[in-house]
Amino acid sequence: MGSPYQPELIATARDMNEVQKLIDVGVDAITIGHQNYGLRVTGDFSIEEIKAATTYCHQHGVKVYILTNAIFHNDILETIPTYLKELESVKVDGIICGDPSIFMIVSSYDIHIPIIWNPETLATNYETLNYWHQKGISRAILSNELAIDAIKEINEQVSFPVDIQVHGMTCIFQSKRKLVENYYRHIDKSYDRQQVMHITQGKEEDTHYPIFEDVNGTHIMSDADLCMIDHLPLLLDAKIHGLRINGILKSTDYHVEITQLYKEAIDTYLEDPTQFELKKAGFKQRIYNIQPEDRKLGTGFYFKEQIY
Repeated sequence: MGSPYQPELIATARDMNEVQKLIDVGVDAITIGHQNYGLRVTGDFSIEEIKAATTYCHQHGVKVYILTNAIFHNDILETIPTYLKELESVKVDGIICGDPSIFMIVSSYDIHIPIIWNPETLATNYETLNYWHQKGISRAILSNELAIDAIKEINEQVSFPVDIQVHGMTCIFQSKRKLVENYYRHIDKSYDRQQVMHITQGKEEDTHYPIFEDVNGTHIMSDADLCMIDHLPLLLDAKIHGLRINGILKSTDYHVEITQLYKEAIDTYLEDPTQFELKKAGFKQRIYNIQPEDRKLGTGFYFKEQIY
């Protein structure tokens, strides 16, 4: 008889303080990284900081996954083997990748780290994922553009764990160009890359898309935060292995409280589905109580086609 199903609750972390607070509220795994190698990291971790975070996490039975999912250009190929070797020595639990060059790199340099496949919008069917599994991936993060039925079918047709996002911002556009920096130069104002801009959609003045920049270019984020706490039974009944919370552009207090809420909701449902139904409205209300006024909550593509 197999062990009882228990999903991994995975959250991003911006610094060591957030790592510690997320562990305190029961997270099962942490996602961290550095913008030189990862897309949309919530905070830059040096190798020494990754080592400290990994040691601390492992002492508390929590896994560490490193974002190395940037779009690699030739210059990255000169430095990433050393970076991966260092991650291997730190004994991180996996690297999140989306560039096929990673397979040549780990093979050529005899690097042994579990690969979590995250090609963003391309992880949409089980045959593609099974192909990459033959190439060496041990896990995959599914595209945010999938409906629940498609996610269930993929999960049934692959022999390895798959993850989906359940809360937070999602990226809807990325460009290598520094669009925000170029704009500020054009209007002759000072620019700070940590600054977050917003754009408005056409006639809908209440619809705003956060924009930020890093070394990977410009990222335009969704106008609503994904929120699947109401619908956890669908995901848990389907035995999705990993449930991810993205804390990018959110305060530590908000991110930690959201993670704690999802942990409580997951445990409640797995212990007693009837209790979850009784508490479901309360879980959602607690999210509304801390949700920023300018950020709507939604379910993304999970139940219908979504046009941004």
